[in-house]
Amino acid sequence: MRNFNKLHYLVFGIFLHAVAYLSPAISNAQQLGDKFISNPISIRSKASVLLAGQNAYDFNEIRNNPALSFVPLTQIEENTGFTNDNYWLTFSLENPSSESTQYYLETGRPITDIVDLYLVDGNGKVERQYSGDKIPFAQKTVQHRKSIFDIELEPNEKLEAFIHLKSDGEVVMLPLTLYKKDQFFYLTYKEQIFYGFFYGILILACVIYLFFFSALRDRAFIYYGLYVLFIALMQFSLDGFFHQYFTPQGGWLSDRAVLLTAFISLFFFGKYGDKFFNLKDNCTFLHVSGKVLGYGVVLGTLLLLAVPPLFKYCYPLANAIGILVLLHMIASLVVMKIKKVKVDPYFVVGISFLVFGFVVFILNNFNAIENSFFTNNGAKFGIGFEIIFLSISMSNRIRSLRMENEKNQLLALQRAEDMNEIKSSFLSNISHELRTPLNLIMGVATSLQQNREEEDLEEKCKLILSSSKNLLGYIEDILDFTVIEKGNQELKETSFDLLSTLEKIVKTQRANAEAKNLDFNFVIPNGLPTRIVGDKGKLVQILNHLLDNAIKFTNHGGVEVKVHAKSKGKDKVQLDFEIADTGIGISKEKMSTIFESFTKKSFMDKREFSGLGLGLYIVKTYVDLQGGTINIKNNQQEGTTCHLSLGFEVDEQVMELGQDLQSSGNALGASRILLVEDNKMNQTVVKLLFKKWENVSLTIANHGKEALEIMEKEAFDLVLMDLQMPEMDGFETTSIIRSGRANCSPEIPIIVLTADNTSDTRKEIFRLGVNDLLTKPVNGALLLSKINKNFPISIKVA
Repeated sequence: MRNFNKLHYLVFGIFLHAVAYLSPAISNAQQLGDKFISNPISIRSKASVLLAGQNAYDFNEIRNNPALSFVPLTQIEENTGFTNDNYWLTFSLENPSSESTQYYLETGRPITDIVDLYLVDGNGKVERQYSGDKIPFAQKTVQHRKSIFDIELEPNEKLEAFIHLKSDGEVVMLPLTLYKKDQFFYLTYKEQIFYGFFYGILILACVIYLFFFSALRDRAFIYYGLYVLFIALMQFSLDGFFHQYFTPQGGWLSDRAVLLTAFISLFFFGKYGDKFFNLKDNCTFLHVSGKVLGYGVVLGTLLLLAVPPLFKYCYPLANAIGILVLLHMIASLVVMKIKKVKVDPYFVVGISFLVFGFVVFILNNFNAIENSFFTNNGAKFGIGFEIIFLSISMSNRIRSLRMENEKNQLLALQRAEDMNEIKSSFLSNISHELRTPLNLIMGVATSLQQNREEEDLEEKCKLILSSSKNLLGYIEDILDFTVIEKGNQELKETSFDLLSTLEKIVKTQRANAEAKNLDFNFVIPNGLPTRIVGDKGKLVQILNHLLDNAIKFTNHGGVEVKVHAKSKGKDKVQLDFEIADTGIGISKEKMSTIFESFTKKSFMDKREFSGLGLGLYIVKTYVDLQGGTINIKNNQQEGTTCHLSLGFEVDEQVMELGQDLQSSGNALGASRILLVEDNKMNQTVVKLLFKKWENVSLTIANHGKEALEIMEKEAFDLVLMDLQMPEMDGFETTSIIRSGRANCSPEIPIIVLTADNTSDTRKEIFRLGVNDLLTKPVNGALLLSKINKNFPISIKVA
């Protein structure tokens, strides 16, 4: 990178030496020594001009019509501005010496469409010479990029000259300069050296930054490289080289080359500035206004290509858009300074040179400053120095990107090392957390097996249930985590009783707090809606995880929960929960990662506190899924306070409370239910539940194929269907029943009993036509409720 910067400084030095070398030769030929007799001769003061407007006079009309009014050329500026009018110049040339002399006459600009010279000698003989970029380059009388004519005066000869100039809307210049033959070639040679350096710098910058884009994939480099390429092509066109080398036959592209390359260079310059300053993040207004300017450039390009009658207006349009793009770049630079966004100083210097060169170019176009080599080429000097300094700035950007890339690699390496440690910690932790309840279950079960008549049988059964619930909770956390990581989480919104849901949570968590001798205060106000519409399961998960954490990390004092309801319109309500504890609090370094799934810091806590460390990650994900907010902060003295806000719909149709699942409906006859389940333990659990219920008999099939065979012989009123089974699974079996291919009614109620509660599974089973779903482990009261819901015959509880 240091060598790259040295290259920029070397190019900068060479460019300065080239300018210094060319300046005296081009601006004042008399300093070249005795080689030339005189300076270039301007004959503007000896010439007259006819402003013909849109009148297309031919030479004979101009020569023979005394009514045409010529005025002294000095009465109009050398720069006529943007125009597509016709101009006729006339002047006389005389050689009073006894020797023949040869001159080259320069007029117009290299891109002027029509520049024709008519020379009339004393005998009335007319010689016509051709120039301009409207004709093939080979048809020019003097094959030079400029509008040049060869004039030879014999001794004592006098010639009358007429020049016709016309452009397509570009600026028309009316210089009239005579050069001695040798002097002209010498100055042309000097110009070629200057142009060689200028275009060489631009092409070098373009190639280098296209190369850097291919290596770094930073779009600022491709935008900058393309900007340099098309600005070089625009200058190439303005200088007449495009017509000479690329479109020597003239034609459509030759006519539009200047404007087309100008519009494209403006487009990429704007894109480069937007990317370099990162305006999308740093200033939205400038980002949007830059896009508008981009659309303006595209519109100008379309007018240029598709609407020929508006061609003449494209030149001033391109200049106007150029000014706006430049002002936009300056405004971006000022805004970055105001916002204290670091901007490379070389970028500022480069843009300053561009502004200076562009201002000189515009002032020269509008004839506000005198014509000279430097004013005519002001844009070249500005662009040349701009490219050099912006290239240095871009090299600094490369160095910055390289350092950032190295930093990211170090962070990625550290992250990989942390993940390996986290992975080991997670496996060790989950092994410990799952083994603990399993060991207790196995120990208590062994004790029961050996001592069947123990007095503390009920207490041991409670231990088994408690450990099983803990184990199930860990498994559910892991399953929730996998669903979240896949992005498959979704809301299951239903109407539910808010008060009873909160009361159940309070009952469970109060028992956990009392087990640690902690105070537990859950304040439920009277103003809460009775029923709301939302995802009941996720609300319960969120509150349980937050309360579990509050109790877990509190060793003395207690936990206090407050609930407030805020009306958000006719049928909307926002529930605000405030959970405060007197626990150990959260350190500042951990506060930034408390909602992340796996962090090195979180696993360090697992050595002291139980759990998998996924709770708050699941909470944050589910809160965001519901469009809610959550914030945890440390209290001033001790502990933390969590603020949770969730929005719900209020269910206006309040259902009757106190509905008893054990109601004694009128049985119309014996009810027969078919259980399709392959797992023997699950079969036993359902058998035990059905022993408590009257008016119902249970038949068991070990898989779907066996269930269909049993249906061939017996009739059933309802089917309890597992999904994952050998021979034939629940999906296929349900599909056969609903399609009418089984020996039963296609409308028979089917309730799925499964451990797979993923969204894809639910969508598929309901698509197949099941009536309801119950997740394992089976809750007896909930199963009875769902059977009564989907079965017209009420079931009595024994």
